[in-house]
Amino acid sequence: MENILAVINHWDDAEVILAEAEKLRTRFHTGLEVLVPVHDQLGELSKYLNLQDFSQLQEEIVSAERNRLENLCAGKGYRLHVEWTTKVHATIVEKAQDYGAGLIVMMASHDPVLSALIHTPDDWHLFRDTPCPVLALVKDRKSCQQVIAAIDVLDNQEPQQQLTARLLDNAAAMAKVEDVPLAILSVVPDPALVYAGILNAPMSGDFLLDTIAAAKKKTQALVERLGINPEAIDVVTGRVEDVVSQRASQNNALLVIGNAANKGLKGLLIGNTAERILRSMKTDMLVVN
Repeated sequence: MENILAVINHWDDAEVILAEAEKLRTRFHTGLEVLVPVHDQLGELSKYLNLQDFSQLQEEIVSAERNRLENLCAGKGYRLHVEWTTKVHATIVEKAQDYGAGLIVMMASHDPVLSALIHTPDDWHLFRDTPCPVLALVKDRKSCQQVIAAIDVLDNQEPQQQLTARLLDNAAAMAKVEDVPLAILSVVPDPALVYAGILNAPMSGDFLLDTIAAAKKKTQALVERLGINPEAIDVVTGRVEDVVSQRASQNNALLVIGNAANKGLKGLLIGNTAERILRSMKTDMLVVN
């Protein structure tokens, strides 16, 4: 990892984001870039201003944001960037690539469920397009006591297996720098819960037991191949987003999860597990694309 990119979208969150990014920079021995994307909200105003006045106003806003950032980071030697943008997520992705970022640290947005049905929040777009993992922080943070890597070990497709390996590598690295135990959690979906009201009985007992046993065996083989030594490997049944969110909350854990990057109609109708978890997350979450 060459650089960590700390993204400040709201000044109220700036100190928390910078503190976490600085901690990780020190422990990973990397550089730190700080980005303030200034969202263009002057669209309506541009109708009443000529080009020169509009450009001057834009420059004044960017200058004010830069001064605020420089005052906040005075004497710390971070590389600072303020960018005017019409698409915040696209600018973050572009700058992460430009800066060689190996990790993005930012505060997660918490759009209500109804608004999520109307539009896709910026951090969802970021999860789908980012070139590196994203550490999404929550406002009410607690000291990390554990890292939980939530994996889908039963998916045999090569892209999914590669994603799972990256996820576990990142989870192991975070557990090491946080000096906390690593747990691996695999959730086998139960159709009775996923399709409540359609099925009246849970998955067949023998089939469910066989599936859990296969998941445990595959997980053990995977961690041995990757040279990872988790404190616990747990395979359970349930609705994935409910189980992993509850486990992370109960254990004050950093949740590490992979994002399948569904896009287009599939992404709109089905979404991604990471995005569904984001709506109700109560602990920090590292999303690996």
